[in-house]
Amino acid sequence: MKVVLISPAPPPYGGIANWTRMILRYNKENDNELDLININIAPKTRSTEGRTLYERIFGGGIEMIYHLKKLNIIAKKEKLEAIHLTTSGQFAIIRDILLLSLAKYKGIKTIYHIRFGRVSEIYKMNTIEWKLLQKAVALSNVTISLDSKTYSVLNSKFIDGKIVHLANPIDIEQLPKISYKKRKQVVFVGWVIKTKGIEELIRAWNEIGADYDGYTLLIIGPAEEQYKKKIQNMCKLDSIVFSGEKNHEDTIKEIAESEILVLPSYTEGFPNVIIESMALNTPVIGTDVGAIADILSLDCGIVIEPRNTKDLINSLRKLLNNEVLRDDIAKNASRKLISNYSLEVIYKKYKEIWVK
Repeated sequence: MKVVLISPAPPPYGGIANWTRMILRYNKENDNELDLININIAPKTRSTEGRTLYERIFGGGIEMIYHLKKLNIIAKKEKLEAIHLTTSGQFAIIRDILLLSLAKYKGIKTIYHIRFGRVSEIYKMNTIEWKLLQKAVALSNVTISLDSKTYSVLNSKFIDGKIVHLANPIDIEQLPKISYKKRKQVVFVGWVIKTKGIEELIRAWNEIGADYDGYTLLIIGPAEEQYKKKIQNMCKLDSIVFSGEKNHEDTIKEIAESEILVLPSYTEGFPNVIIESMALNTPVIGTDVGAIADILSLDCGIVIEPRNTKDLINSLRKLLNNEVLRDDIAKNASRKLISNYSLEVIYKKYKEIWVK
C-alpha cells in the first residue's frame, strides 16, 4: 500500500517540516505494510529571507504547477491508497483545491490536514480564505483538525465523520534523555516575525530581565535582516541573545537546558515545540491560539492572551519566582504527554484513516 504525504520537509526546520520528517522516519522504521511518498511543498524562499507578496503569488503559482504534475506522475505510476495533504492556509488553499480536485478525479482518497489555528476567526469574519477552505474541506474525504475550536466550527458545517480531531504526535524515543542541568535561561523558538509575539516578548524582558541576575532570554529562529535590526534596536538589556536558526537537535538541547519556553504567538496551529518542551520537563507559557490551550490544559502550562505584554510579564514573574510551580507544571505535562501524544498511538490513527 502507498500513501502520498504532501507536506513541507526540512530544511528549513519548522513545526510542519519536523512533523513530516518524524512521520516518514517512523513509517520507514516500523511499518512494513505501507509506503509513504513525500511531495515536499516547502516554499523555495521564506518570508524571513525577504520573500515579497509578488514572489509568494508568482513563485507559489509555479510551485503549484510543479506539485500538480508530480502528483499526476506518481498517480500514473503507483496504485495509491490515499493522499494526505497538509495546509497552512492563506494562498496555499488555492493549491490545495487543485490537488484535492486532481485526486478526486483519479478516484484517490484524500485526507486534508489543517495545520493553522485561525479557522474560528476567519469563519466569524466570513473571509475569502474561509470560503476557499470550505471548498477544500468539501473536496476531501476526511479533514483533520488540530484544535477543538477548529473542530467545532467545521463539524457544525459538514456531515458527521468527515471532520476528525487529532493531535500532533511526538516521538519521545528520539528525544535526548533528560539529563541536562537547567540553566538560567528563558527560550523562544520560532520564526522571528511580528506575529510570533516577538515584540511583546522583548518589551516584557526589557521590563523584568534586570530583576533576574544571570538570566538570559535566548531567541532561536530565522529572521529577515531588516526586521532583526528593528527588534534588536528595541532591546534595552544585554541579556537578550539572538542565536539565529539552529538544527532540530541543537534546538532540543537548548529547550532541555532552559527553565521556561515562551511562545507568545498571535496565531498557531499545533506547535510541536510545546509538546517537545513538555517531554523535556521545560514549562511553557503560550497564548490562547490554535491548540495551545488544549495542550496546556490540566495545569500543564500557563495560557495568556495574545498581544498582552502585561499578561506575559506577570506569567514570566510567576514562573521565574517559583521553582516548585515550575516542577509541578513539568510533572503534569509529562504525564499528559505520554497518554495523549505518543507517536505510536497517533501514527496508528493516521493509518486507520488512510486505509479505512
